[in-house]
Amino acid sequence: MQDFTRPSGRLRALPLGARAVYTVFLVFTLVGLALTILLTHDMVGLDLSGADGYYGGAAPPVDEPEIGGGPALVLPPDGESLAAFEPMPRRKLLEITHFHLFSMPVYLLILSHMYMLSRARKQSKVAWVTIGSFGTVLHIAAPWLVAHGYAGSVAAYALSGLLLLVSYLVMSVVPIWEMWRR
Repeated sequence: MQDFTRPSGRLRALPLGARAVYTVFLVFTLVGLALTILLTHDMVGLDLSGADGYYGGAAPPVDEPEIGGGPALVLPPDGESLAAFEPMPRRKLLEITHFHLFSMPVYLLILSHMYMLSRARKQSKVAWVTIGSFGTVLHIAAPWLVAHGYAGSVAAYALSGLLLLVSYLVMSVVPIWEMWRR
């Protein structure tokens, strides 16, 4: 609490590492806020004209199927393959991205702070926080890359998971080791 009673304007005086971590967090927050506007537009319109229908449940009528002699099989016409999945709707991509933009940077921020308190070398701290930040950006972007069919997008998705796994693991284990080793 003492930190909040000190004079204002101390952000500029923070060490470079802390400023970098705060900046990454704040950029993710700004992108998340922009996505909130896009998601609102997609769900109910910026003028909120679709809010009644969206939240009030103006659902189309459901056709009752005829009860017959067993389950009906839906098969593709001859020569066509049966797709395992339908493409993910834009709305679901927006909702997933919205959630990840507000949760993953907070997780990264906390892990980065814990790791920066460790005795690791400065170069290691910069490297692991940078790898974690890049992995987080790539992991948030990857579903969009895959959905739009960009070359290498599945590899980018796999790389993002690997970067997150390794960097978050290091930034978690090193502080635990230092706090509890004898």
